[in-house]
Amino acid sequence: MDISQKLRIEVLQSRLDEHFDHEVLNILNGQHMYEEFRSQQLMGKSDYAPFNEAMCVHDTTTIIFSDTFKEVRAKGHQVSLADYESITAAPLKNLLSKKYQCIVLWFGEDMFCQMNLLTSLAYLEQIAFEGTIYYHAVREQTYDVKETEIKLGGYHDLYEAALCDHRMPDVEIMPVMYQGIKLYLEFLQKDNEITRYIQTHHNLPDHEIVRNLLHLFPHFGLGDTQYLELIKAHKNKE
Repeated sequence: MDISQKLRIEVLQSRLDEHFDHEVLNILNGQHMYEEFRSQQLMGKSDYAPFNEAMCVHDTTTIIFSDTFKEVRAKGHQVSLADYESITAAPLKNLLSKKYQCIVLWFGEDMFCQMNLLTSLAYLEQIAFEGTIYYHAVREQTYDVKETEIKLGGYHDLYEAALCDHRMPDVEIMPVMYQGIKLYLEFLQKDNEITRYIQTHHNLPDHEIVRNLLHLFPHFGLGDTQYLELIKAHKNKE
């Protein structure tokens, strides 16, 4: 990580810690970012939790983290309900058990991160969070950070429209999330730029296809797990 970006993150964290008297919860997009913050000694005095989900794949339900939601998500990820509880739900339980003045959402600008961000904001509405919310848009290659204050209102409706009903919302939203939803709905189509690449290059070894997909389609933000599932699905049709 570039030292200037590390210092920038430390400045943002210190300012929020001082302003909100350390009653801050930082939600990081996934275990990888969580481990990166820990290894770079970027864990400040506040609380930190990873959002270990991939909301851009598999079915979901309207009530986030309800029993039905967890069952549906676990089935989609092909993990046990107990594993889903421990990996995804448990790290976020501080949201319900502690009173925070501020929540900072650290998510990238790609489709994968934006669907996780949308779900996080919808969940904060669902639990009627009343504190201050900041979105720290992170470029994970450089860890450049852009801060935006978020006002809740309408995010659960956006979540239901995009992730449950699979349609483009007809309300104004911030451009980065609009682009994320647009890419998500394109990704759901059987014929999209990713599936076309897989079909055209299906004779290559799987690891080479994955490497190329990661390089060619960074705006989707998918990882090797999601790409391997897509490759497997394509080969099963052959």
